[in-house]
Amino acid sequence: MTVAVVLFTSDLRTHDHPPLHAAVAAADEVVPLFVHDPGIRDAGFAVPNREAFLADCLADLDASLRGTGGRLVLRSGPVVPEVCAVATESGATQVYMAAGVTGYAHRREQRLRDALRRQGVTLRVYEGVVTAVAPGAVTPAGSDHYAVFTPYFRRWSQEPLRAPLPAPRTVRVPDRVHGEALPSRSLMSGVSPGLLTGGETEGRERLARWCGADLTRYE
Repeated sequence: MTVAVVLFTSDLRTHDHPPLHAAVAAADEVVPLFVHDPGIRDAGFAVPNREAFLADCLADLDASLRGTGGRLVLRSGPVVPEVCAVATESGATQVYMAAGVTGYAHRREQRLRDALRRQGVTLRVYEGVVTAVAPGAVTPAGSDHYAVFTPYFRRWSQEPLRAPLPAPRTVRVPDRVHGEALPSRSLMSGVSPGLLTGGETEGRERLARWCGADLTRYE
């Protein structure tokens, strides 16, 4: 019985998710994992609206996974030891995740890769999950960015995009791996009353409404 862990970070969805797609194809069981990272809080990002939106996203991701027979495993603490602990508990030999774009994400990835290697676990990282193409893929020769739109547009138009991936039909999560209760927006204070609902389902529905009614009027 092979097991893989999929570490979700800012990629809280099941549709068009290369790490999840690859893990389901490669392993008999998959642990979809989100780690509530104190490093994010310490950086000042854990404000009420962000936390409420995140709670919506996690609840929606869990609901989508349960529709496939799976569930989301939530842990709190520093990312590296928490992921290593889940890999040990589940017997996973591989961890899958999306590549990040920030300095913090790059440092987290390297620390995680080093720690997992010491356990005999492979980290597989996928570009083009939170961005359309890998950062730096569309840059001019001799510079790190375009200063004029037209050559940028021409270069971007030549960049091939991968085909979107469907959501997995079945996700089998090992029973032996347990997580914490998911947070709830309703239990949080200081949340703006007009804050939109978070989550893939709401986002896809909002996009569909906009494309159906407002796209033709968008200049």
